[in-house]
Amino acid sequence: MSRRLYGLDALRGVAAIAVAAHHLVSIYGFPLLPLGPSIAVDLFFILSGFVMARTYEDRLRNDLSTRGFITLRYRRLFLPLAIGSTIGLASVVAVYGHYAQAFASYALVLCFLPSIGPAAFPLNVPAWSLFVEIVCNALHGSFFSKLSNMQLKVAAVASILLFVACSTKGLTHWGPGITAIIWLIPRELSCYLAGMWTFRQYGDAPLGGRPILAIGAFVLMLCLASINASLEMMALVACPLIIRASLGLPRMRWVIWAGALSYPLYATHVPVLQASRAMGLHPALGAALVAVVAAFVTVAFEMRRPARQPVEAF
Repeated sequence: MSRRLYGLDALRGVAAIAVAAHHLVSIYGFPLLPLGPSIAVDLFFILSGFVMARTYEDRLRNDLSTRGFITLRYRRLFLPLAIGSTIGLASVVAVYGHYAQAFASYALVLCFLPSIGPAAFPLNVPAWSLFVEIVCNALHGSFFSKLSNMQLKVAAVASILLFVACSTKGLTHWGPGITAIIWLIPRELSCYLAGMWTFRQYGDAPLGGRPILAIGAFVLMLCLASINASLEMMALVACPLIIRASLGLPRMRWVIWAGALSYPLYATHVPVLQASRAMGLHPALGAALVAVVAAFVTVAFEMRRPARQPVEAF
C-alpha cells in the first residue's frame, strides 16, 4: 500500500474551506472575499489526476477495466453527494412544493448527470465538478492511461491550447447551465492531465524540505487569483509545484481532519447554506450548520475508510 500523502490532505482541506467560504458570502449577499474559488476547484482536479495516476494507473493497464474504475469512483463519491442533494431536494420541495422537475433533477444528480434547464445541478451546485470529474476519469481509464509519457504531454498541451482558445473567447466563465459547464471541461481536463503528468514525471518525491510553506503558498495563490485573470493564471501554473512541495508534510491531527472533512464539506455545503438562508437563519448559524453536517458525514463515512487508504482529491 502506498504511503498516505498528508500534504494533499492539507491542500484539499484548505481548498474546500475556500469554496465554502465563497458560497457563504455569496448566498447571504455579502461582499466577496479576496479568494479565488476557481483556483480551489482547479487544485482539486490537479490533485485528482495526480492521485488517480498514483493509485490506479498500473491496474488500469492490467486488470482494471474502465467500467470497473468508474464504479470505484461512483462508490467513493456517492454518499456525501447524495446527502447534500437530499438536503437540496427537501429545501426545494419545502419552498416550492412537490413538483416533478425537482425529483427528476434529484434522480439525475445521484447519477452525477446534469438536468435539462437553466440550471444543470439545481439541487447541489458543486455537483457540476463531480460530473466533470467522472468525465475525466472515464477518459483516463479508456484512453489516457494507455499513453506514453510523451503522448500524455502532447495531450495535456492540446487540452491547454483548447482551454486558452476558449478563454480568449470568454467561454470559460462559470455559469449554472450545462453549456457553460461543458465549456469548462477543457480547463479542468487540462488540470487533471497536469496532475497525471506531474506524478508520472516526478512520482511522490517531495520538492524541497519545507512542506508547510507550500500550504501557505496555496493560501497566497487563492488570494492573488481573486485580483485579476493574469494572477489567476499564475496561481494555476503554480499549483503543480505547490502540490510537489507539500508532499513531505508529516502526519498531524489537523491535517487528517482537513483531508477527511474536505469532500463532505464540498458536497454538502451549498444545499445547507441555501436551506439556512431560506429559513432566515443568521449567517453564523448557517456556517455552524454547514460544519455540523460536514462533520457528521465525515464521522459516518470518511473516518470509516481504511486508515492507509490513499488520499483522493474528491
